[in-house]
Amino acid sequence: MSRVFVFDSIRAHLKARAMTYRDLASALELSESSIKRIISSNDCTLERLEEICHCLQLDLSDLLNSAPRKRRLLNQLTWKQEEELTKNKELLILAVCVMNLWSLEDVIEHLHISETQCLKLLGTLERIGLIELQPGNRYKLLVARHFSWITTGPIMTMVTAMAGDYFNHHFNESVEILKIVNVRISRQAAEHLRRRLELIVQEYADQVATDSHLPLMERVPLSVCIAARTWVPEFMTQLFRSA
Repeated sequence: MSRVFVFDSIRAHLKARAMTYRDLASALELSESSIKRIISSNDCTLERLEEICHCLQLDLSDLLNSAPRKRRLLNQLTWKQEEELTKNKELLILAVCVMNLWSLEDVIEHLHISETQCLKLLGTLERIGLIELQPGNRYKLLVARHFSWITTGPIMTMVTAMAGDYFNHHFNESVEILKIVNVRISRQAAEHLRRRLELIVQEYADQVATDSHLPLMERVPLSVCIAARTWVPEFMTQLFRSA
């Protein structure tokens, strides 16, 4: 098998995941120029190749045996699919687990879900399109890098209903933070801030693949909530004169 085939497959997998050379360089803690040099020369060590596969959520054998499917990765589920998840809490938690790259063994060990039930639920997630089942009770995640829930859909409606429970917390652990800043800035500055926040969200999402080799209990279950909206608290609006 030629090296050209291998690196063509890497390029195809990067494209399928909407990942740039910069994204890959960041995940490997290399410079973008180093990644470009590796890809353009079709050459790197076996260790580096395995690291690249890990970032792409692939086994080396997957890379050597085939290029990615032509099917597009999921950017978002349909409203009906989200409803299906919200109506089955076991299915929903398993969906969250596979998106965080849990192994079947981790699911069975840490959740009240039997192996038989887990395999059945994985079959449902495959039908929905979140995963592709592989031999040996393994799966391949088919979620695009910029996947998101429908903003006002069933999942986000369920999550926002939990806001009271989420914020009823001290937020003083070393990995936690809660900041609320009220400002008046230009629309251009606000749009720039939104883009920066989106990059932060994506950075957390990318870290899932980077840390997936660690034992489950070494991965902190962190929920990131970033929000920015035009808003004035109701008690303050009462003090404003009508326009």
